[in-house]
Amino acid sequence: MSNPDETTSQRPLRVAIVGAGPAGVYAADILTKSNGVKDGDFEVSIDLFEAYPA
Repeated sequence: MSNPDETTSQRPLRVAIVGAGPAGVYAADILTKSNGVKDGDFEVSIDLFEAYPA
């Protein structure tokens, strides 16, 4: 059996952001620049959804 802390640290944090307007893009930017990502504590995988893609 694997250690839960070990398993979760190997998988990226998966985030879905609905809306690719300024607020959605800003939220994605803030997440990618967060201290946890910079320090290598965790990885983040972001999916950005928009109803009307350009």
